[in-house]
Amino acid sequence: MTTTPDAAPTTSAAVPAVLTISSGIWLVIGAVGTLWTLMGLLMILAFGGMVAPETYFPALALSVASAAAFVAGAVFALLLRRGRRLARIVLSAYPVILPALFFARGGPSAGEVPWRDVLLSPIGAVGVVAVVATVLMWLPPANAYFTRCAAQTLETSSGSETPPYRVPPTVVASVWILVVAGVVAALQAVLGLVLLAGSISSGGNTTPALVLWLTLASVAAADLACARAVRRGKPFVRPIVTLVPLAGLALVVLATLAGLASISAENPATPAGLLSGILLTVSTQGLPLIAGLVPAVLVWLPSAGRHFRRLAVAVPAGTGGLDTAPPPPAAG
Repeated sequence: MTTTPDAAPTTSAAVPAVLTISSGIWLVIGAVGTLWTLMGLLMILAFGGMVAPETYFPALALSVASAAAFVAGAVFALLLRRGRRLARIVLSAYPVILPALFFARGGPSAGEVPWRDVLLSPIGAVGVVAVVATVLMWLPPANAYFTRCAAQTLETSSGSETPPYRVPPTVVASVWILVVAGVVAALQAVLGLVLLAGSISSGGNTTPALVLWLTLASVAAADLACARAVRRGKPFVRPIVTLVPLAGLALVVLATLAGLASISAENPATPAGLLSGILLTVSTQGLPLIAGLVPAVLVWLPSAGRHFRRLAVAVPAGTGGLDTAPPPPAAG
């Protein structure tokens, strides 16, 4: 039985218990925080058209930033076990970042906070365990582990063996963006279709809304399927990744125009009103489609092109991670 050459550098020493506990704490905080912000983001996207733009856009930006911070925390928690010093440095700032997100999301100012009540609340518990996790990953056993990992990495890089192939960051970023955009689009579609089913009996033209939510459902399925194909280096997926968000945005715009036309049949909307309605719909329900434009560009960069040419042979399912790819099997 052979081991993967890009596995975590733990061949000479196991991950210390303090680092395992710290990584587990950060992983739970990242997962719970991501779920919390995702629920808030879905509510903002679903009801964004009911609030003023000066209220909607700051709330949207803050929710996206919060989700990105929690997702990054979960990723760095996994890298922490691999002995990555950058992960430890970034996570050390999270005991400050997490309270800042709490205050920015509508909490009281620092001088008005009832600190005793906050410390006894779930938010206070998260802050306390974040401090504990930070202390654990700087204890002597953790320091020794990071030192050994750095020494082993230096020894491997200076050796004569061919270094393992690593998936380019542009491809890794494309995979993660497609996964997140697909999940968000799927949740939006489910929520929208449920609300639409409850409003069918009230009358009115529901076809534009149905087209909108079915478009998001189709984009969600395409994004999740494309994420796997991008990771595996399938060349055919690059045109699909490029066309899906463009086609989705076109359908969203057409559905919006049809919806506005059915609402104001007797009093047609002005061009400025149509443009405002399109921008509002695209910036709310179309947010996963806008995010999909990023991997549509990344997969065509030179570093991504080398990945697709190198991995023309399919990578066996269940091997490697998002940031590494196993070498082709030996002959015989």
